[in-house]
Amino acid sequence: MKMYSKQTLTSPLRAMYKSGRFVHSYIITGAKGVGKKTAALYTAQALLCSDVKDGIPCGVCRECRRIEANTHPDCIRVEKSKRSYSVDDMRHIVTDAYTSPNDCDRKVYLVTDCGGWSDAAQAAMLKVTEDPPDPVYFVFTGEDLTTFLPTLISRSVTIGITEADREGCMEYLRDTYPDRSEDEMMRPAAAFGGNIGRCAQYMDGSEELLDIVERVRRTSAALSVSDEYTVAVVLSGIKDRDVFKGLLGMLTAVIRDAAAAKAGDGRGISCDPNASKLAGFSYGRLMRIYDCLAAGMRLCGTNCNLESLSAMLAGQLCS
Repeated sequence: MKMYSKQTLTSPLRAMYKSGRFVHSYIITGAKGVGKKTAALYTAQALLCSDVKDGIPCGVCRECRRIEANTHPDCIRVEKSKRSYSVDDMRHIVTDAYTSPNDCDRKVYLVTDCGGWSDAAQAAMLKVTEDPPDPVYFVFTGEDLTTFLPTLISRSVTIGITEADREGCMEYLRDTYPDRSEDEMMRPAAAFGGNIGRCAQYMDGSEELLDIVERVRRTSAALSVSDEYTVAVVLSGIKDRDVFKGLLGMLTAVIRDAAAAKAGDGRGISCDPNASKLAGFSYGRLMRIYDCLAAGMRLCGTNCNLESLSAMLAGQLCS
């Protein structure tokens, strides 16, 4: 399994391999689409690979291939019985953790997408993560550390997964979509700031992402001429909180690139043509827009009404 621009994961795993001491619990965090589940599988491969070298799993041995194919009996992907992990789900892991591995000397539990699970569910894991059976390892994933209890964090190595750099993202797209043109690959690589998962969805024709990209373009165009009405209309058309937050995140990238263009730095990653128009704004105004967008993203995590938020943002962004 190849990792693209994920040194924040590979470096600590290599260090642990060299020291001969692996931690038994890992918490991997990062935004949606950056590759947390892939990172979790890579961690499992690093722990179970039969031909690991310098902390890097070979990716081709029987163990690595079975992990990637989701058929390895000692790489357990924990399923949710409800919308989020329940106390019973965690208690089942705790009971199973004390049984011996099937084929390897170790076994790994992958507990992914932990957002929304209760404190009680996490508390059920505290004893086994504090004093785990020697062959047992846990890998948790979530969007940020606020998802996890401080006591669980204190017993784990925390690894933040960031978006790939532009070249890492392009390398992934070339490997995955060899029949597509460079221009086709450049658009999602630029639009999604190195978020490989979003790039793949875009390349696969996700209607949702195609719509988001178009809305970002329309919003940035309206911002460039202070058209408050159009900004409000475009934003108010989004009903999903996560989609709304994602759009605001993409707009912050456009503003960042506008600031870079204003400074004469042509290395921006946004493909939005309106970034150069927005570069005509003062630095102070660009920072105010950026701060408004960041505040809007934070409000998406509350129970605020999206239509009200759209109207408020439109007024603030165009003032």
